[in-house]
Amino acid sequence: KMSDMNILDRHIRPAVDEAAEPDAHLAAAALSGSPLFRGMDQGEVTAALDAFDEQSFNAGHRITLEGLRGADFYIIVSGRARVSVDGWRVATLERGDFFGELGVLGDGLRFATVTAETPLHCLVLPNAGLDSLIVRHPQVGVNLLREVVTRFRDLAGRRQPPAAEMAGHSG
Repeated sequence: KMSDMNILDRHIRPAVDEAAEPDAHLAAAALSGSPLFRGMDQGEVTAALDAFDEQSFNAGHRITLEGLRGADFYIIVSGRARVSVDGWRVATLERGDFFGELGVLGDGLRFATVTAETPLHCLVLPNAGLDSLIVRHPQVGVNLLREVVTRFRDLAGRRQPPAAEMAGHSG
């Protein structure tokens, strides 16, 4: 088992500052903005991250495709991604944001297409590992549920696509 510092180095430090010297406080600060880990101390976050792998995507790569099956859960370490439903942009995700939870916890079908807008570096929890992560770290489950409710309210509050998005839509 890796030490706490190695896990933080492997997952977080490169996104914070590639030239930075090792500093546990810097890595913990990078995690503090993630809604998924709100209310958790550095040791809990480190333990939760142990199950994740790393994956990078080029700008323009579609990571999830609406309507297709998927079993992976993602947390963005660096970069920016666009979330689209029925061809309409519904959200922009950045460092600390997550995606893939609806397909993993639901019927396995992706609810949205997520496309990298910039080079994207993610932590990936493969093979439907989200259930066991939530069982081992209940605060992750509470935080995930709160964020999903917020996203649902934001999406449900839109009676029509934003005007800026309508202008660029070719459907």
